[in-house]
Amino acid sequence: MKKYPDQGELFKASKKKSDALIFFVHFYHGHKKALKRHIQFVNDLGYDAYGFNLKDEPSEHFGVPYSPISKKFGLKHAMADQIEEHLDLLSEYKEKVMFAFSNVAACAIEVMARRDDLGMQALICDSGPTMNFVDSAYKLYKFARPIKFLPLRLLATPLLAYGWSPELHKDIPKHLKKFPDGFPVLSIRGWKDPLMVPADIDKVFEPCDNLVWQKLSLPEAGHLTGLRDFPDEYKPAVEEFLKSVQ
Repeated sequence: MKKYPDQGELFKASKKKSDALIFFVHFYHGHKKALKRHIQFVNDLGYDAYGFNLKDEPSEHFGVPYSPISKKFGLKHAMADQIEEHLDLLSEYKEKVMFAFSNVAACAIEVMARRDDLGMQALICDSGPTMNFVDSAYKLYKFARPIKFLPLRLLATPLLAYGWSPELHKDIPKHLKKFPDGFPVLSIRGWKDPLMVPADIDKVFEPCDNLVWQKLSLPEAGHLTGLRDFPDEYKPAVEEFLKSVQ
């Protein structure tokens, strides 16, 4: 059995119906185990899936996250390099679908923009990314990883934001415009997401006329809760999207 770095793991469908691989990139401070429900879902549809653990702490990058490939400082760019490394290990899959979560989807987009030889057929983004990264960083420290002392929260927010990327996601539309004409994208968002405003997600994709992108809006869903809480809406939409790109 082939071994992958960063606890990478290939999850094969018991009844394979597609040659495409669903390549999962988990959310910030997540884990591949957190995507178990999603992996099982696509396996049941007949797709092989791959997941791994991101190095999403500065300490995992010797305290100074930096991308030797893009020559940029920031955790976003360093994680893009890691994603690219894993994609290169899966060359036996000539067709892939990127399935990425929250703001880490921006890292996946960065890789897809600079590599046109990865066999990417489509992109699914769940709960992000946002064009207003500072706002989402503040809300992260208010709701998801709460810092109750307001002055400390106000200090931590720009440290996270600029440590993520000094470009603050202003580079995402530029990256998306490098995708092939007609490239399919499914953007999933919950209207009750405490970290991401749906309109700020729209601003990522709206400038990109080369994309064929569609939304799955879940009025009662929060951040990353679509499949768990609303499977009857989530599953058919994703299944139909995957069928449309094969």
